[in-house]
Amino acid sequence: MIIKITKKITILLSILFGIFFAGNVSAEEEDQLYYYKYVTSQEMKNGYSVSFDSDKIKLETSKQSQRGAFVEMLKPKTSPKIPLDKKKISEIYNFSVLPATDNTLSEEITITIKYKGDEKEWKEIYIYQNEKQEWKKITGEIENNNQIKIKTNQASGFIAVFQDNLYKSDYTKEKIDSPVILVSDAKTGETLIERKSEEIRPIASLTKLMTAAVFLDNNPGWDKKIKITKEDDAIPSKIYVNPGETITTQDLFYATLIKSANNAAKALARSTGLTKEEFVKKMNEKAKELGMKNTYFEEETGLSEKNVSTAQDLFLLSKKLFSDIVMLKSTTPKKMIIKTAEGKKITLENSNKALDTKYPVLGSKTGYTPEAGRCVIMKTKNKDNKEIIAITIGTEKPGAQWTDIKTAIDAALSK
Repeated sequence: MIIKITKKITILLSILFGIFFAGNVSAEEEDQLYYYKYVTSQEMKNGYSVSFDSDKIKLETSKQSQRGAFVEMLKPKTSPKIPLDKKKISEIYNFSVLPATDNTLSEEITITIKYKGDEKEWKEIYIYQNEKQEWKKITGEIENNNQIKIKTNQASGFIAVFQDNLYKSDYTKEKIDSPVILVSDAKTGETLIERKSEEIRPIASLTKLMTAAVFLDNNPGWDKKIKITKEDDAIPSKIYVNPGETITTQDLFYATLIKSANNAAKALARSTGLTKEEFVKKMNEKAKELGMKNTYFEEETGLSEKNVSTAQDLFLLSKKLFSDIVMLKSTTPKKMIIKTAEGKKITLENSNKALDTKYPVLGSKTGYTPEAGRCVIMKTKNKDNKEIIAITIGTEKPGAQWTDIKTAIDAALSK
């Protein structure tokens, strides 16, 4: 029988001899089932062995096994999040040997996984423990033909080979002043470099990414003309216009993201027809929708120290936004000229001074307040089309944010 579990994870349950077992197996319709068989008690006594995925993974039972069991192996479409500072070396598989009591077998099984690459250091097999919601390292032996063999009495779970990236990320982090760092693969979410990425902190004008997101959800039209009011004025970053002058929502959008202009952000939010309270409410609702569990917004510019988030949450937001061509055009130009309806020219210089990185920039946003420190988010890619999102938050040293973000990007994308 099939029972669905939270987080879209499903589990195959077998009920044999009055024993009930529930493990953690990703089993949506799109999962790739490699093998499923009932192994007789005689086969188990002989020491049952089966290989999956063109010999990339093999499962062997003990010759001391006294009863039959269902054996299943699949490659799940979805799986638990990879641990921070770990790199996935093999595929993530899901195995089951049932029945079992409390996900524990009376005899150990042997699992062997092959992996790519010649280096033998730092590679270890991890099994996901559903009851603890965490990956656990399993001690094993590394063989000469790029494979790792382990023994376990866990009856079911996700399993994979990970490489410890600490030797690389620690070296990189020593060069970075920002207290918070997160560099992740933009496509897979795999963490490449990390430090205090779950720490809740003020985020300054990184807030404006969410302002842009809510505006896009409530866009009144790019050509709508908005009059600047006295209430829009806010320092230090702003466009120099007088109350009563008119600007299109398109140009307000550019000014909000390229120059990080606070008065433009206020006018942009007002252009949606929502009150400030309604707009900020939608910002917080959008955060929940994206899974940003540790994020809260008090207002739309980032000037308030009550606007808080984590690098982990900001990755979710930037991953969503920076996949939109509109955001590429609105965050990456080094300079742009806009005009008021009255004909005044306004030069927007990008607040990000790290755009001259050797990698193409696909998205960008900066922020600074005394409480938040200097903050940068950038999405970039290398010639192999590996895309990353790099986030640094909190340095107090003027200019250090540009060195920090470039160091993080180069460490993740260079070969």
